[in-house]
Order: sequence, then C-alpha cells, then structure tokens
Amino acid sequence: MQSSILSGLNPEQLKAVTYSNGSLLVLAGAGSGKTKVLTTRMAWLIENAQLGVSEILAVTFTNKAAREMLYRVGKILRVDTRFMWVGTFHSIALRILRSHYQDAGLPQSFQIIDSGEQLSLIKRLIKQKNLDENKYTPRDLQNFINYQKEHGLRASQLNPENLRTQYWVELYALYEEVCNRDGLVDFTELLLRCYELLSFNDLILNRYRNQFRHLLVDEFQDTNQLQYKWLQLLVGTKNTIFAVGDDDQSIYSFRGAKVGNMRAFIRDFNAPEPLRLEQNYRSTPTILEAANAIIDNNSDRIGKNLWTDSQQQEKIRLYEGYTEEDEAFFVVDEIKNLHNNEGISLSDIAILYRSNAQSRVFEQHLYNRGILYKVYGGLRFFDRLEVKRVLAYLRLIVNPHDNEAFLRVVNFPARGIGAKTVEALQELSATNQVSLFDAVDLLSGKTKVTVGKFTSLILNMQEESKLLNLPETMSYIIETSGIRAHFEADKKEGEERLENLNELVTAVSGFVPEDPTNPLLEFLAYAVLESVDNQANLQESAVQLMTVHAAKGLEFKVVFVVGLEDGLFPHDNSLDSQQNLEEERRLMYVAVTRARERLFLLRACSRLLWGKRISAPISRFVNEIPAELIMNISGVSKIGYSQLGDYEQGANNQNDYFTQVDNPESKTSRVALKDKNVTLKIGDMIRHAKFGSGKILRLNEDGKKMTAEIFFIGVGKKVLDLNIAQIEKV
Repeated sequence: MQSSILSGLNPEQLKAVTYSNGSLLVLAGAGSGKTKVLTTRMAWLIENAQLGVSEILAVTFTNKAAREMLYRVGKILRVDTRFMWVGTFHSIALRILRSHYQDAGLPQSFQIIDSGEQLSLIKRLIKQKNLDENKYTPRDLQNFINYQKEHGLRASQLNPENLRTQYWVELYALYEEVCNRDGLVDFTELLLRCYELLSFNDLILNRYRNQFRHLLVDEFQDTNQLQYKWLQLLVGTKNTIFAVGDDDQSIYSFRGAKVGNMRAFIRDFNAPEPLRLEQNYRSTPTILEAANAIIDNNSDRIGKNLWTDSQQQEKIRLYEGYTEEDEAFFVVDEIKNLHNNEGISLSDIAILYRSNAQSRVFEQHLYNRGILYKVYGGLRFFDRLEVKRVLAYLRLIVNPHDNEAFLRVVNFPARGIGAKTVEALQELSATNQVSLFDAVDLLSGKTKVTVGKFTSLILNMQEESKLLNLPETMSYIIETSGIRAHFEADKKEGEERLENLNELVTAVSGFVPEDPTNPLLEFLAYAVLESVDNQANLQESAVQLMTVHAAKGLEFKVVFVVGLEDGLFPHDNSLDSQQNLEEERRLMYVAVTRARERLFLLRACSRLLWGKRISAPISRFVNEIPAELIMNISGVSKIGYSQLGDYEQGANNQNDYFTQVDNPESKTSRVALKDKNVTLKIGDMIRHAKFGSGKILRLNEDGKKMTAEIFFIGVGKKVLDLNIAQIEKV
C-alpha cells in the first residue's frame, strides 16, 4: 500500500510527504501540487505512523478545499473520512465550541452571524448611542472590532487614547454584551472564543493536544495572528505541524493575513529551512519565466524559482487598447476566435481584473456578441434575500430571542408591522434588557395583537418542527410564513425567487449532519460557513469573469489580465507604500500563474473614471517582464515591439488601389492607399476631422471599396470609407 501511496511523487514532493523529523514548512509554488502533497501526507501518516483518522487535524481556508482533501484521502486509503478533522479554521473552532459550549460561556443553541448581519447589528448600536453615522461609520467600527479580536483583545483590555477611540471601545463593549445576551457569534469570535477556551482550560486543551498528534495547514501564508497563536496552542511541545504555503501568493493582508508568519514558523516550531516545491505542472516555461521575473522585484521573500518540464513555447501577448472599450472589444473578439476556430471551451477562458467595477464593459461586449459569461463576486446562494429570510425563520425556531433574525422577518411577508412599531419594540427591548421577542409582551392595544400574531406563528412553527424532519420543516416554513404565496404573486422576480427556494429545500434534503440530534442547528451553521467561501465554482460553460483575489487557487487554459495601468493595477492606494506595492506585485504573480497555455496582458491608454477620461502609464508590472517573452500586438509601447519587425512593410503592388499584406495575426492587417501615399494597418492611431482621435480595429475590402472600422475616443466605433474619409496617421 505504501508504495502505491507514494507513486507519482517527484523527489521534493516525496521528501515532504515522508518527512519524519518534527515540524516542517513546505514552500509550495503555484501549480506545484501542494494539495497532492497534503493529502498524500495525511494518507502516509495514517498508514506509516498507524494513526487513527481522528488523530490528524488538517486546516484550510475554504470548505471547497476541505472537501477536496477529504475526497482524495478517502480515495487513496478507501476509508470512511466522516470522522476526520479536516476543515476551515472557522468550522474546526465551531466543532470544538459545540462540544464545550458551557465551558466557552455560550448557550447550546448559539447562532453564527455573517458579516452582513454583524454590520446590521453595529448600525443599530451606533443609532442607540445617538452617534452620527457619518462620523462613526458602521463599517469602520466593524473593522475595529474584528481587528481587535484577530489580535486576541476584548473591549475590557483596551485603553482608549482619545474621545473617538473611547466611543469605539464603548461600542465594542456594548456589541459584546448584546452578542452574549442573544447567543450570537460572529466569524472572528468563533476562533477567539475557541482560543480562549483552550487557553483557560488545561483539561480541554490537553484532550485535543493528545488527540491531534499531527497538524497540517494549507495556505499557511494566509494565516492571521490569532490563527497562528491558535495553532501554537494546539501543537504545544510534543506535536508536529506540517504547513504548506507560498509567501509569493500572500494577498490577503486586508483580512489580517500576516506573511511574516512563514518566517516565524521556523523559529517558533523549531523547524529546519523550508522544503521548496518549485516544479510547476500547470503553466508554460514562458509564463513561469514572466512570473519569476515579476516576483523577483519583491524584497521580502523567502525565495524560490518555478520551472517546468513542458516544452510548449508561446509568447505572452500584450494589447494596449486605445480606451477601455477598445480593450474589451479586443478581448471579446479574441475569445470568439478561440472558441469558434480553436475549439477552446468557454469555461476554460478567464478575464481577470483588479476590481469588480471593471467587469461592466466586458459584460456588455460579451452580451452583444452572444457569448455566455459568468461573473463572480455577486451574491452567493446562501446570501440571496429570499434564502436569508427563510433561514431567519429557522433561526427563530431554534432561538426566538435572536434579534437579528426577528428584525429580518417580523414584517416579511408584510403583516402590518411598520417601522414605528419596530422602533417602539427596540426601545422597549433596550430599556428593559430583554429580547425583541419578549418585548412584544410589553406592547399594548392593537399593536400588541398585531405583533403577537407573529410571535404566535414562531411558537407554532417551533412546536410543529419537532414532528418534522429537516426538509419537511423547510417546506412547512415556506408555506406557513406566507413566503411562497408572496413570491407567487410577484410577476417580476417571483419565479426566480421560488426556484431558489426550491433549491434550498433540495440542499436541505442532501445535508448529512454530523450530530443527528440537532440537524437544524447544524444546517444553519453550515449555511453561514458556506457563505464565507468566495471562490468561483466553475460548473457553467461560460467565460469566467472575476477579480484576481477570487481566482486564487484556480487555473485556466487562457487568461486575459486586463486593466494593467499604474493606479489601477497596481492600485492607486498601494503606490505610496513599499509594503502595499509588494502585495500588489504578489497579486500580479497570482494572476499570471492562473494561465496554463496562453496569457494575454491588456491595458487601456485612456480610461473613463468618475466621468473624466484620464490617461495612465502601463503597469510597472508589465515592464518587469523581459521584453523577449512578449509579443506586442498593438504596438503602442516599445515592450516586445521587435516582434512587429517580421511584418511586411509597404504595399506589394502600387498599381492596386490598396494591397492586402499577409500577417501572422490577421489576414486583413494592412492596406496601402495609392492616392494618399500612405499604408494603414490594424492598430494605427489616426485623426479624423470630425470624430477626432481614433484607432483602427479592422480593415475590409469589398470590390474597389475599402473600409476601416475605427474606434474614436468619446464617440465609439465608426466604419469609414477610406477613399473619402479625411484621416491622417498620428
């Protein structure tokens, strides 16, 4: 069995998998087979060290990655992986807290709130304190609270430096009080509460230290300070930790990730120098050489150099559009050619950008050309409004005192409970220190009767759910709450909303809880934790549009990296800080290494921003790629421009009105106009008396009529007759 487990590993992978001398940091480059190493290591430990499947703890950052690891280990060993501890930091912490909720100071039915619900709660607290939201913005307070938690700090441990900070600390303390009262736990709280549980209870800590003899961590470069301390606590002095990461792909500092944890690993876990996985199984030599050249400009690196056995050679293509419209036109034109003429699947083509706002122009052009596309970065399934509302009813069944869930559905579907009634309820709740549900009893008159019907509905649902299984409970809520009838009456979006609710019932039907005694509580936790994953799910046969952050961990046959201008990528906010600029460079490194076979780099010479057209220089990251690796197919800058020297110059036959010159890129690339004594080619910048500056996109011949499709700045595309058009090259 052991030989079959280890078959197919290269020498460095084999060293990593079979390492048996304590803790180890594996520096795994993009496409170097890190998941294979992690899963094979787990299988090897179970076989070689004769460990039980529950004696290994494997931590990653997405539920998708955790499921993939479990599947692979199960396939290698043919064992039941249900009892394995493989999951995200959040899910592992939740699992421990569910087992020790009393020791952690939590109610048994504590609920997890997502970032949106956390923000809503914070908004209400700011309003409750009569503070100006413009001065004390909810998002800033949310970031403040999460930052403190990630550093292991409670409100009681903070010393405010000024009046503003004092308000922050007071609001943080109030936030903690409300969450404790209502049994709510946010994402950051999951890990902090678990860390505190283990720190202050030696009995529980030793139980898990004795159980988890080996810890494995994926994407170690993305760990924050609290996650790092949590791992240290579990490892102790006797256990070992096997961490796989890539400091060159650390792109989440805005979430608290500390790339410095990789350097600290060697010191804190008494580990040798990192073992490097540098052989790449994904990309061509040209792409890897470009990636290496880019990232080599970062100073704070542990250092590695990607290489491949692949002999495939194809230059990186650089296109510099005249405007963002020209940039998008080229991308979509190229995609149509790749799909129709070369048979490349649409789902194997990706357009990557720095920020979500850049997707609009590409969506428009793809739609106009009839090309299917999928944009990532929108609402995930469990974040959709109709789904969140059904889940809120479920949460109230579990805990009627969940104020967040109460507010979400107290008047949905509409039942005559207006904003003033809700405000009165909130005041009664705050004054009497009771939940909104209990505050209903403090109302009077018709208002009490109206809202009382809602609380009675929840209590009836609670009783009925005891007699039903999970799918039946879900269907019962959708019917009894009036949600189904509400969307059936909605002629605009109702059908789509109902389809999503049907999918929700399907999701519940396929859900297998670890603890069958409380499947509803487990499903609610599953729904929230699933909504954390923001990585694309590439099931649809469509062009994939996403930010570079969302593309991390994915790969595509063809990649278009767009918007490569200084100020956009790298982002303007990073240009005044060496540390931030290096993170942007790591982001570019991630973008480049998503491509397997072909890589296109694009920028717009001018771009419409905030209603004004501005010009920006080409991204410094493009300039960091050796020119010989690039074919410049637009010819605006000198980068890779030498490739154009192969094109034929001038016209072949001056007796013709114009002559078409063959070109490796296009059969309609160049025309020579006899009467005007000028040669035009695709990509030429021209000036027109009426339309102004433009760029030639296409050249066509129809008998003796020669036309050019030209994109004019501020005007758009025009098709002009070259015999009469008053144009000149610029």
